[in-house]
Amino acid sequence: MKVVSKVTAIEAMTTRERQAEWERRVGTPAPPAFSAGLLARALAWEVQAKASGGLSKAEIRRITSFGSSGRMDPATGGILPGTWLSRTWRGEVHQVIVLDSSFEYRGRRYSSLSEIAKEITGAHWSGPRFFGLKSPRLRELKVSNGQ
Repeated sequence: MKVVSKVTAIEAMTTRERQAEWERRVGTPAPPAFSAGLLARALAWEVQAKASGGLSKAEIRRITSFGSSGRMDPATGGILPGTWLSRTWRGEVHQVIVLDSSFEYRGRRYSSLSEIAKEITGAHWSGPRFFGLKSPRLRELKVSNGQ
């Protein structure tokens, strides 16, 4: 079956069918936070990644490096300045701009994403994890690609 026909089949699935397909393909239950649309896009990515051979070891290292430290330093090759990070928390969208050596959130500068996550939630969070840059899924990618 070609990639296009597989993606078309995913688009036609119900939410429950997509969840079952996720478990079949990935080996874990679908993340509960994934909406039906996001789950369809994630499954489509999985299909395309498998068809193209997945991420290279260098790509996985680069992605993993984004969230390897609680205090990220964009100047050393982390996230590129100018990147916008977005996170919805309790129904409100929070956007952060990556600067040369800091982050801007609501007109104020912060030295780490963890400071911003604490500002948003009122509790200590790993900033990279809060903004989706560090995830247990990245560790799964490393294992599945033999790292």
